Amino acid sequence: MKKTIVILLISIYSLVLIGCNFNEEDKAKSITKKYYNALMDENYDKAFEQLYLYDYTKEKHPTDGTTLTKKEAKAFYMQKIKYLVEQDYKVKDFEIENIRYEDGHTFFLEISFNVEQDGESIERAETVDVWKGRVWIVETDDPYTTYRDGKMNFAIER
Repeated sequence: MKKTIVILLISIYSLVLIGCNFNEEDKAKSITKKYYNALMDENYDKAFEQLYLYDYTKEKHPTDGTTLTKKEAKAFYMQKIKYLVEQDYKVKDFEIENIRYEDGHTFFLEISFNVEQDGESIERAETVDVWKGRVWIVETDDPYTTYRDGKMNFAIER
């Protein structure tokens, strides 16, 4: 009888954990889809709202966020987008290819997407984390990612 109760409790606990993960996965997929759809629609205000904003320095970890106000961060993001537009860069399509687990709880979304630059179609890939309810691009093969992600402290090329 004791063994049956222990097995039952372990089963219930496992189902609760699995259920929580599915809910987190759905939220992560939803926010990620909103971000990429906003880029495709060229709705950069909406894309900005989906991003996790951070400064990148040797002294600070990206999870510390940014020192910019939301107004300052949005103005900087729009400067970054202006640079992308000048480069004739457009996100045309995307797909969430996989959910990769690092342990029993931590996961990342693996994204493939298609950009058009100067009329040429290019297939790209990146890995997205959702941090504090926002998209955080953590790995990419796209050299233009910093011009559309949440990194806030770098010099824009001109």
